[in-house]
Amino acid sequence: MAQPHILMLTPYLPYPPTSGGRSRTYNLVRHLQRDYRITLLCFGRPEERAFDLAPMQALCNLIVIDRAPSPSTLKAAWLSLTALKTITMRLYHTAEMEQAVNRVLHEQKVDLIHVESFYMLPNLPAQPDVPVLLSEPAIEYIAWWRHAQVAQPWYTRPGIALEALKMRLWEPRAWTEATVVGAMSPTDEQIIRRTTPGVPTILSPNGVDVEYFQPNPALVRDRRTAIYMGDYKYFPNTDAVFYFIESILPLIRARQPDFRLVLLGKDPPPELVALGDDPGSGVTVAGLVPDTRPYLQRSAAFVCPLRSGSGTRFKLLESLACGCPVISTSIGCEGLDPVDGQHMLIRDTPQAFAEAVLHILDDPALGERIGQQGRQWVVEHHAWTHSAALLKQAYDKLIGHEDPTLRMNPQQREEFLRRLHQAIDARQDDKPES
Repeated sequence: MAQPHILMLTPYLPYPPTSGGRSRTYNLVRHLQRDYRITLLCFGRPEERAFDLAPMQALCNLIVIDRAPSPSTLKAAWLSLTALKTITMRLYHTAEMEQAVNRVLHEQKVDLIHVESFYMLPNLPAQPDVPVLLSEPAIEYIAWWRHAQVAQPWYTRPGIALEALKMRLWEPRAWTEATVVGAMSPTDEQIIRRTTPGVPTILSPNGVDVEYFQPNPALVRDRRTAIYMGDYKYFPNTDAVFYFIESILPLIRARQPDFRLVLLGKDPPPELVALGDDPGSGVTVAGLVPDTRPYLQRSAAFVCPLRSGSGTRFKLLESLACGCPVISTSIGCEGLDPVDGQHMLIRDTPQAFAEAVLHILDDPALGERIGQQGRQWVVEHHAWTHSAALLKQAYDKLIGHEDPTLRMNPQQREEFLRRLHQAIDARQDDKPES
C-alpha cells in the first residue's frame, strides 16, 4: 500500500537545523518520513542553498524557492505604513511559491497539506481539495505586541505595534481558513480557541533529540560561565541579551567578577560583536558554532532572559537535555509548564534573576540536581518521538476522513450544516402521517 503523500510548506530551509524553526521541520520530517511520503516546499536564500542539502533530500522531495533579502529597517517601516497586510505576509507570499504549490497539487496526488506559520497560507489555492493543517510555531501577534513594549530604540515601538495590530487581524483569520490548527502548547491552544471559537485545534509541540543532546560526564562544568543562544535577527533574542547585559550582568559580576556570558548563534549585531571584543565586558561572542553540545555540557547554566516572543523555545529543551541547568523568565519558558525549583529556576526581575544565577554558580550540587531533573522531564515529555506521534495521529484522522465538514472553513461548514438540516426537516415534513 502506497504511503500517504504530505505536502509541507515552510518559510525557510530546514537544513542545516541551526535555529528553532529549522530544527523543528528537520526533526518532524525525519520522524514522519517513515510513514508518509513528504514533499517539502520552502523558501531559501542563496547562502542557505550553498550548504550540502543531501541529508534533507534523503528524507523528502525537497523543493526550494528563492526568497528576497529581508528589507532594511527604513524599507520595512515604509512597507508597514503602505499596506494592510503584515510585512511577513508580503515577504513569504510570492508568485513563484504559488506556482510551485499548484504544480505539485496538479501533477501529484496529495493527501494532506501541512503549513508552518500563518503567513505561508496565502500561497495555497483558495479552496484546496485536501485537508490543511496549519501549525503555528508562535502566536505572532502576541510576540510582536510584547516586543512593541520593550523595543529599543523607543521610536521603533509604534511601527512594531502597528505590525502587531495587523497580525491580530490576519492571524486569526488564517486559523479559520485551515481544517485544523496545530498549537505548540496548551497555552497557545487556549489563545487560539478563545480568539476563534469553533476552530478545531490539536497539540503540535516542539521537541528535542534526546539521543543527540545528552550530558557528557567527561566534561567539567565551568563555574564562571553561562550560555545564551539564538538567531539574533529575531528581535526577542537581541532584546533578551541586551536586557541581561545591561540589567543582570552587573549584579552578577559585582559578586563574581570573572563571570562571563557566552553567546552562541548566527547574526549577532555589531553592538554585541563590539562587546565580545572588549575583554572587560564579561561577554564572549562565539557566534554560529558547528556543535552547541560542548558549550551546553561545559557551562554552569543556560540563561533565558526573554521579555518578548511567543511559543516554546528549543534552546531550553536542548540545554536541559544536556543536563545544563536553566534560569528563565516566565515568558522564556512559556508553554512548557516546568516546575520552578525542580526543572529550572524561573525569575522575572533583574535582582532575582542574578541571585538565581549566582546560586547555581555557588552551589554545584544544586546545578547538578536541576540539570538531572530537567533532563528526565524533557526525555519523558518533550522528545521528538512524542511530538511526531501527535502529528501522526492528526494526519491519520484527517487523511481520507468521511466527514466532509473537515475540509471546509467555518463559513462553508455553517452553510453545509444549514442545508443539511433543511433537507432533514423537509424529509420529516414529507412523511405520511401514521
